[in-house]
Amino acid sequence: MFPSHHPSRRDVFRAGGASLFGMTTADFFKARATAAEKSEPKAKQMILIWMAGGPPHQDMFDMKPDTPPPYGSELKQGKSNVPGMEFCELMPRLARNADKFSILRSVGIGSEKWEHSGGLYWLCGNPRTKDTPKYPMYGSVVAHERPAPKGLPTFVAFGHYYDTGDAAGDLRNNYLGPAFDPLTFRPGDAKNEVGAMLLPPAHLDLSAMDKREKLLKSLDQQLRKLDAAEPVIAGLDTYQQSAFDLLRSPKLRDAVDPKKLNLRDVERYGKTEHGTMALYARKMIEIGVPFVFVPWPGWDMHGNITEGCKNVLPKVDALIASLLEDLDARGLLETTIVTVLGEMGRNKIYKDSAYSGPPGRDHWGTTQFVIVAGGGFKQGMVLGKTDKTSLRVTDNYYSPISYGRTLYHLLGIDPDKELFTTTNQPLKISIDNAPLIKEIIA
Repeated sequence: MFPSHHPSRRDVFRAGGASLFGMTTADFFKARATAAEKSEPKAKQMILIWMAGGPPHQDMFDMKPDTPPPYGSELKQGKSNVPGMEFCELMPRLARNADKFSILRSVGIGSEKWEHSGGLYWLCGNPRTKDTPKYPMYGSVVAHERPAPKGLPTFVAFGHYYDTGDAAGDLRNNYLGPAFDPLTFRPGDAKNEVGAMLLPPAHLDLSAMDKREKLLKSLDQQLRKLDAAEPVIAGLDTYQQSAFDLLRSPKLRDAVDPKKLNLRDVERYGKTEHGTMALYARKMIEIGVPFVFVPWPGWDMHGNITEGCKNVLPKVDALIASLLEDLDARGLLETTIVTVLGEMGRNKIYKDSAYSGPPGRDHWGTTQFVIVAGGGFKQGMVLGKTDKTSLRVTDNYYSPISYGRTLYHLLGIDPDKELFTTTNQPLKISIDNAPLIKEIIA
């Protein structure tokens, strides 16, 4: 494809002489075309739904109906509107919308035993432990590289911003510093019918916010000068000021106003806290926020696995199906990545364990599922295979690094670009040149 604009005479002259330096005229136009394509990323926005813990892939999106328990599921598989794309029958609305998303079945961290801090691997696209650099989460990189228009946050997180509780686990502690942390909204009063999602300062009126801002500015000037010498403290100042500015934005305040929620939408999304978070995430995309993080904890399903799935999978069905339907109806799915995943998969159903309650499944890092939709991903596709136990990848294995690089590629961010830490150390966004998941890119 050629660029839409015509080259100038100077361009043509330069192209003609370029062969002296090893570049032909054809090479020149090819480079121009490639640059033009790169300037228009397929994805402009992204929603990441994070199932903290390990959702059981063999009970959800990688079922083996011919394999009995303990490796197979005690639940039944259903059909979808895409031939060959089957998953648990407890998600019928997703089955009717299977042509709007794809399933990755051959992804994993590569270690059978993987604890919860491994979830950072998926959220950063780099292995992150207490011994590695504190790599930032995707949303922070987007905030650094593709900031939102004035008056909007670039990175919004609803609910708990992911923290594993160990030295590597707090994503707010990353090498870009707090200036690129998310604007975080938390669940409101539990007695609220739909669970208002309000940041604490948003409960205050503007005059109260102004007073608080003036109080912050009135701190001893000498101490502020000392603080400003530290990049992290300076970043906190920037973030705090941005939060004040954003909360004055009528567009943002309207988007998180619980009084303006459509109650029929609340019902469609499942009338749960997580469903309401996803509904607010959709509203963030509608007003132009580039990156939205929706955490969904509670997936560490060591006990009562079958009954737990019977309870939670209809909620998964309502939330994801509603989100995909709404984005598609509004013409936003084409340019918005929606991805759903957890920290790991699960092992076989056990009978005896140290955990109380009925049988469940233990951690399993080698295999899991990832859902992708929109923003340049193919739709209605299953990529990869596992063996009859669902525990070993047999085709098209990809790591979290490939997943992360693919997200950046579709967002128009070069994963090999070097960013500078708060201590001025250059680090590549993605430390490993793992392959893109090209089979799933439209």
